[in-house]
Amino acid sequence: MKKEIKPDDQMLVIEKLYRSNDSISSTERFNDEFGSSIGKIGIETIYLDDFYIMLKKANFIRERIKKFIKEITGEEITLY
Repeated sequence: MKKEIKPDDQMLVIEKLYRSNDSISSTERFNDEFGSSIGKIGIETIYLDDFYIMLKKANFIRERIKKFIKEITGEEITLY
């Protein structure tokens, strides 16, 4: 069974990746920069692997993505 990540958790991960303290503005920033090419986040529940791939395509560092996903959701990412 594929693991999913809820919009609120997506927003918290993005907040940490942008080193911000505001998940709403961080999510808006991501969606403004990458929404048209990668897809928007923080809107609906998506598969965790798909979320990870979206963040990788946005050129965030793999180790940081994995760390924050684990921190927020408790789930490990095994993709590279």
